[in-house]
Amino acid sequence: MITEIRGVQFENKGAELMLHAVVQKMSEWNEKNIVAIRPKVGSFRQRSPLGLYQLLWSDKKFPLIGSSLNSFLNLIPQKTKNSFGLVTYSQIDAVLDASGFNYSDQWGAEKSAVMANLAKKCRKEGKKVILLPQAFGPFENTQVKKAFIEVVKNTDLIFAREAISYKYLMELGIESSHIKIAPDFTNLVKGTVPDYFDTSFKRACIIPNIRMTDKTSEEVKNRYIYFLETCAKIFLEKELKPFILVHDTEDSGLAFRIQKKFGESLEIISERNPLYIKGILGNCYAVVSSRFHGLINALSQGIPSIASGWSHKYQMLLKDYNCPECLIASISSEEEIKQKIDLITDEPNRSLLLERLEYASQEQKKLTSNMWEEIYNLLSN
Repeated sequence: MITEIRGVQFENKGAELMLHAVVQKMSEWNEKNIVAIRPKVGSFRQRSPLGLYQLLWSDKKFPLIGSSLNSFLNLIPQKTKNSFGLVTYSQIDAVLDASGFNYSDQWGAEKSAVMANLAKKCRKEGKKVILLPQAFGPFENTQVKKAFIEVVKNTDLIFAREAISYKYLMELGIESSHIKIAPDFTNLVKGTVPDYFDTSFKRACIIPNIRMTDKTSEEVKNRYIYFLETCAKIFLEKELKPFILVHDTEDSGLAFRIQKKFGESLEIISERNPLYIKGILGNCYAVVSSRFHGLINALSQGIPSIASGWSHKYQMLLKDYNCPECLIASISSEEEIKQKIDLITDEPNRSLLLERLEYASQEQKKLTSNMWEEIYNLLSN
């Protein structure tokens, strides 16, 4: 089977971890399965260690003959394609979309329109299309709603990551028997601790997110640096040797701004390998994260965490892990920030939270396994 994976990238480590999850699962089903990705995603050096094939694809048409470049790409001999790890679109059996959060009023109509056109093309050509667990909606913008309705009509399976996203999909008012709920599927991926990360003492991690400055209110935007600095100060007072983890290259500027106040007492870790990132987070004492996958990497490994977020997906993730109280409401209040951090670091609350996280983590992993089984059954038919 040859599957195209969409919606992933290498700059955002959560998106890259989703790519790892898909490649691992497809290989687990059958080591001869091929996962293909479009060449514009990352570099060859980034794609090759995962065994990804390069999907040759172009929407460009030649006006005089009315054919697309894809028609000519199909003429490449199969032996040549195999030798260079190339796949043409006609060879694709299924498309898995792992966008995370693309289809919503917050991102405009273009992303939904592009997916709608692809889904219709795949339906016409008998290819399966599955939207892996992700956040959806709202769909109040007419153009976004119209485009995404076409996505739903031409997709074989859609998994909302939580109840609010599922509700937004139901409000589209169309046939929905193929819409399900399943958790983020990176919870089954195992992390690896890099040699440079010392696990012999307690450490606290802070994960910033640039989206907190361009997808939020003016108040949140203006107070976000204060929030991160306050977290660092409290962790230092608790002697938890805090560090900043860059989960997306876009967040580097924020990391350096925070470090400027504390100097060498606040380390920055910019790790390229998402499996190392998961390994690092699994060995932290506490985490404060504004990145969704930073948060789930920690929670799925039973690490007490505080979340500050810019969409409903953070609130719902904490609910799934039985710790809704770990969402911080006001990033401007030092008193509340300290109260939340005390909640995940001090006894007896910490031990009670650890028990809840362990139970929730096992339940979420079972749900993910069930989802993959349903996908396997669909793709096998």
